Amino acid sequence: MKPPKEIVAECPICGAETAHDVLGGRVEGKKKVVLRSSVRCCECGHVHSVELSEDKPIEVPTIISWMDESKRASIALQPHEIVSVDDEIFLENERLKVTSIESGDARVRESKAKDVDTIWAKKFDKVRLKVSVDLRGKVLAKEILAVPEEEFAVGEVVEIDRREFVITSIRTQGRTLKHGSAKAGSIVRIYSKGIRSK
Repeated sequence: MKPPKEIVAECPICGAETAHDVLGGRVEGKKKVVLRSSVRCCECGHVHSVELSEDKPIEVPTIISWMDESKRASIALQPHEIVSVDDEIFLENERLKVTSIESGDARVRESKAKDVDTIWAKKFDKVRLKVSVDLRGKVLAKEILAVPEEEFAVGEVVEIDRREFVITSIRTQGRTLKHGSAKAGSIVRIYSKGIRSK
């Protein structure tokens, strides 16, 4: 196993726990991973030796959903790391949000990684927003894709299927907004009305 390029360690000169460049060394161990290395503090440039040990990561089975498809994968976690519903985790370049955790014969809100049988997650680089569109009494159900941090505001004009609609209210987890805005990641449904073309 190769040593990492960078670690976080305490510098004996700065006294700060900060990033250090790994200059060389070795990683050994089976149940515990031990790094013995020379490192350079990124704050003050001081070079010193470190010995760090941590439990070897375990592979936790994960089912990832996106749109109407699911795929199986596994995520490397520390055995004593706590995993919770709504946590954001990364698998390579994919941003995921934990939706459910299976431990033993039950679904739980959180668990140590070593006790998890399966993590259920959804891709979270984009979210699918449900939009109710009122066309003069006829309500249509639509969907749009957005980045989780993208904000939508009451009164804002959005385009769906090449038509413009104005947002009349936004339902988030727990309340309905008649004014203001919300991030896409927290929105349950957007309500809108068609704009009459002149």
